[in-house]
Amino acid sequence: SADKCLMCGKCVAVCPVGVDSCNIKRSLRGQRAVPAKVDYSYFSTYSLPEGGESSQDRILYYAGCMTQLTPVISNAVTTVLDRAGVDFTFMDRNGGICCGRPLILAGRESQANEMIKRNTELIRESGAKVLLLSCPICYKVFRENYDLKGIRVVHYTEYFDELMRSGRISLRNSGEKLVYHDPCELGRGCGVYRQPRTVLSAAGELVEAGKHHDESICCGGSLGSLTLSYDDRKDITLKALDNLMYASPERIVTACPLCLKTFSPYAPRKVSDFAEVVANNMN
Repeated sequence: SADKCLMCGKCVAVCPVGVDSCNIKRSLRGQRAVPAKVDYSYFSTYSLPEGGESSQDRILYYAGCMTQLTPVISNAVTTVLDRAGVDFTFMDRNGGICCGRPLILAGRESQANEMIKRNTELIRESGAKVLLLSCPICYKVFRENYDLKGIRVVHYTEYFDELMRSGRISLRNSGEKLVYHDPCELGRGCGVYRQPRTVLSAAGELVEAGKHHDESICCGGSLGSLTLSYDDRKDITLKALDNLMYASPERIVTACPLCLKTFSPYAPRKVSDFAEVVANNMN
């Protein structure tokens, strides 16, 4: 059903006639969504942390809810930025407003738009010209649902690739056998495949999963499903892990906090975030 779907986008990617079934399911959810009263008073009191008045060269880093719950990621991101000498402001270091994508996936467009409006004000007030994301879920919604003309929206896999190519960071190759999991929102959702692989190839021996790129298997933890059972999700997670172990890697790497959280309890190998691997292999 529309509510059970993980909204991972694989059916859209492989559909021979190009049917966007995810949009159809979102529309069905929206038709059934019960209006909810939301207290928006928090939005008016939230502001950028001290020092948020940024120059045009400053990066504004938005971690997002899932990264906030996984501090190893934000710590690694800020380590890399600091080592590269990047001038940045951590927009939601002390918490912030959700990007709005979970509400969009649930068909609650009006509530999502309130969040989007306030975040847009904060981002524009910062004066930054680059918005950096470490969560593919946030990345996709900032690209597609926000009016941020004049501000570049970039995922950390893309930005770290640029830092490496410009010589601002360099990596030592550990020789460790790494496999990269394509997060649904980053890969199928935004078409980012090359940059994470380029960077990881400098940090170790990169191998591919059985199915990858457009055919990557969802981790099973997607926020897209409203009703899928725990057992069904676990079954998807185990199938995804079997797929990732195709070339017998020593470490599984992903670039999504939700994938990291979902895989870690069941993976037969260590699961690391992309930024963690970069930070640990910097010269």
